[in-house]
Amino acid sequence: MNSKTRTLLIGGVMGALIGALAGLLYFNSNVKVDEAGEEHLPIPSAGDALKLGVSLIGLLRLITG
Repeated sequence: MNSKTRTLLIGGVMGALIGALAGLLYFNSNVKVDEAGEEHLPIPSAGDALKLGVSLIGLLRLITG
């Protein structure tokens, strides 16, 4: 296995794990439980989604140099 393939494979696995962890943290911090015991996750606002996107782009720029 050459270094490019290995790097892409490791990066893909790490990205999947980090994404799953981020989803779990988002769910646990924002879930609402109603009287019937059902869980509801509110839809993030457009402003929150934009802030997250800009933050992720900045993080990627820091990582890639």
